[in-house]
Amino acid sequence: MSADDDHRTPTSGAAYGPAFRALASAVTFGLLGYGAWLIAFEVPGPISGNGWTLIGACALMMLANWYLMLRAATTVDGQGVRQTGLVERRVAWDDVWYARMGGFAFSRRLVVRTINGRIRYFFGGTPQLHAAFARVAARYPKPRR
Repeated sequence: MSADDDHRTPTSGAAYGPAFRALASAVTFGLLGYGAWLIAFEVPGPISGNGWTLIGACALMMLANWYLMLRAATTVDGQGVRQTGLVERRVAWDDVWYARMGGFAFSRRLVVRTINGRIRYFFGGTPQLHAAFARVAARYPKPRR
């Protein structure tokens, strides 16, 4: 493997780090608990069948989004960068115009601008992904005008 292909070394891991997942879990279950408390103690009168359907659908969507966020994974390999989750994102190496790293220490992300102008964000929750993101950003710096 050449030095130019170093950014393509297969690396995979959780898209979100433990701190971010803990925060998301606290917010999700806090909101669900608050909603249950509101229904039990603050809603005057009975809730209709359509009301229960709406409440159940909202709770189900929140739990599904939380579950998919916990299971989301990011992969950097020979084909490009991809991330699973609620919506799968992927960018092939041939489509990358430039890339840079961003975010905070507990939530690093790779920002990729494609040749056609789209911007894609890929999150990395492990030190191995942070290192892979740094290699990608070094390989595809922003072009000078």
